[in-house]
Amino acid sequence: MKKHIKLLILVFFPFCLIGQISTFKSYPYKQFSNYFSDAITFCDSDTTQHIELGSRINSKISYHDNKMYSSLLVGKVFSANLKNKITLNSNLDHLIGDFHPLNQHLADSLDLYFPTYGDKRFRWQFNLKYKVNKFITADFGKGRHFIGNGYRSLLLSDNQTPYPFLKLTTEFGRVKYYNLYTTFLNPNQSDFGRKKHSTIHFLDFALTDNIHFGVFESILWQSKSEEVNKGFEFAYLNPIIFYRPVEFSKHSSKGNALMGANFNATFNTTVIYGQAMLDDLNISRQKDSDEEDYEEGFFQNKFGFQIGVKTKYKEVDLLAEYNQVQPYTYGHRTVLQNYSHMNQALAHPLGANFKEVVLMANYKKDKWMYSIKVTTAKVGLDSLDTHYGQNIFESDYEASTGGQHSYGNFNGQGFLTKLNTMYAEISYDYKGFDIFGSLFYKTKKSDLGDQTSLFYSLGLRTFPFSTFTDY
Repeated sequence: MKKHIKLLILVFFPFCLIGQISTFKSYPYKQFSNYFSDAITFCDSDTTQHIELGSRINSKISYHDNKMYSSLLVGKVFSANLKNKITLNSNLDHLIGDFHPLNQHLADSLDLYFPTYGDKRFRWQFNLKYKVNKFITADFGKGRHFIGNGYRSLLLSDNQTPYPFLKLTTEFGRVKYYNLYTTFLNPNQSDFGRKKHSTIHFLDFALTDNIHFGVFESILWQSKSEEVNKGFEFAYLNPIIFYRPVEFSKHSSKGNALMGANFNATFNTTVIYGQAMLDDLNISRQKDSDEEDYEEGFFQNKFGFQIGVKTKYKEVDLLAEYNQVQPYTYGHRTVLQNYSHMNQALAHPLGANFKEVVLMANYKKDKWMYSIKVTTAKVGLDSLDTHYGQNIFESDYEASTGGQHSYGNFNGQGFLTKLNTMYAEISYDYKGFDIFGSLFYKTKKSDLGDQTSLFYSLGLRTFPFSTFTDY
């Protein structure tokens, strides 16, 4: 009986909505995103004034080890545009299901109902945009953002729960400058110190029509502690990039600062892109290199980089990407000031201490879409009561390789674990609905054990949403 109810939800419910078919939109995957994009995507209108209210759905049944798991996401989308001066985009989603073991384990480990949903079944995102003048645009809302040209981002990604934000975009000539002000939460911290604020700068400069170079900076600080209530530091409202001098002028280095760069070069239908990210660098420790027992790999030298290429050949989109992040990156000596929100990393979902390769291919023919994604990663994980640099929710000073005097660190230290995932999908666009079937395969191998999972899925959707994680 239970299986019959699931099939009824999967098949019958979406077609009950066909009366609203004109308001349904099929949104593309985030595979080839812009260098700074909002994670919530809405349909642009050619009119200067409109109001739209629509629905969206993603319903799926998956099979694994002769057991069936289901998920159903339903939502409403609202869009309004007033003379291209003020626009409002909003969506409210409700997610239910008996999720498969891999996802349930991940949600439990993050102490969340579901990744990107926080601790509730509802997810509300909205963006109110106001065009101040021809140079400046202001965005206010609750959502997620993504900086980069690839599949992953080492600067700011969209793998987490929506957060409140204010974004200012300034554009003149070949320059685009973004100021992003946000508030994040560490939900498992005590009440006096759960909230933290962040301000992010990203400056993109078009060297030529085909070559772009961007500079990134983020500063994150906790709102209050047992000793002091700092609230929002208004000095960080300064829109000029580089905040470290501001901190030094105040005789303090209380925030967690990250710096980085993003570049992309386009040649016909091929884009070469990359990122470099620096969380911390302690050059003074190099002075110890004259000593006989000196070791490299000081734990405060924290950085990551990305290199990738994507191209299009006829109807085929291809992407190849490499990501590497050193141990203890994105973490902090004060746990609350790590680079996270609602127990989810703000950059790469693997945290730190890993090397990863991502391969993707999409082929579209008429109403058919074929896609495959393969990821392989080597991650240095922790065991009980150890901290080798992968878990950004542990204090740097608790490093198992020597605490505050931790040398000899290297990528993959700890319990080296190999993670491999493969996701293959076929979909058909039928009157605004995608009917799709997929296969998901994941292996996790280390000296501690060997896990293998295989899932078959069938579903209907008006926009993509996956219950399978590739990390």
